[in-house]
Amino acid sequence: MELWWWQHGTPVPEGFAELLDASEHARAAAFRFPAHSTRFVWARALAKRIVGAAAGVPARAVRLTREPCPGCGDTGHGPPVAELPCGTVHLSLSHSEGYSALLLSPRHPVGLDIERVRPMPVDVLAPATLGGDERAYVFGEPPGPRRSLAYLRCWTRKEAVLKAVGTGVVGDLAALGVRPWEPAARVAHGTGRRAGDWRVSDLRPAPDLLAAVARPATGADEPLMPHRADADEPFAPHRADPESADPPCSVA
Repeated sequence: MELWWWQHGTPVPEGFAELLDASEHARAAAFRFPAHSTRFVWARALAKRIVGAAAGVPARAVRLTREPCPGCGDTGHGPPVAELPCGTVHLSLSHSEGYSALLLSPRHPVGLDIERVRPMPVDVLAPATLGGDERAYVFGEPPGPRRSLAYLRCWTRKEAVLKAVGTGVVGDLAALGVRPWEPAARVAHGTGRRAGDWRVSDLRPAPDLLAAVARPATGADEPLMPHRADADEPFAPHRADPESADPPCSVA
């Protein structure tokens, strides 16, 4: 698996908009706030460049789409995938206050959530989103930065699991226990073909950024390394060694 994170800004870098198709341009134009439109263009373009480089294909050959929702079958909000000339790659995108991140896996569904570390209204949010053990964990920390960070650890884990399942943030969040006091927790959750056990754990890609990653428990030993992506990074396509068993159009 690969996790890439970046800080998006304005204006959109040269060449990014050219990687979007007509439907993506329409979505970008539909955002009410220009900052959200810019973030969308950054995310779609960088995702295509990163996936294309990992697979050894041009970024223009990468199509970002969705599988049917495992709950209702709707393709409008199902789990995202990248379609390549030779197959598909599972992915998850997340955004928070100037940051974005992308998680890739060619083997199994994944879920990612990031949150910029910041003060949180824990007293307001906790009753509706945390179970009893989670509330005890969070309120066991002193008020201030430590309590906010404890809450964000719970929240990012929950959203990562829900995104791995592919339903998004729906249902009773308090009922989804993610055991934030454990370095990595095994969580049983899902519906249909996405029901099962997930392993969820935390990362700190940057000092002010918290991330949670969810993957099937059977893929828990797969290594994960975070990388910072830059707008001017060439992301040269991988060229497989002739002796290698991994030809182009495969994501490690």
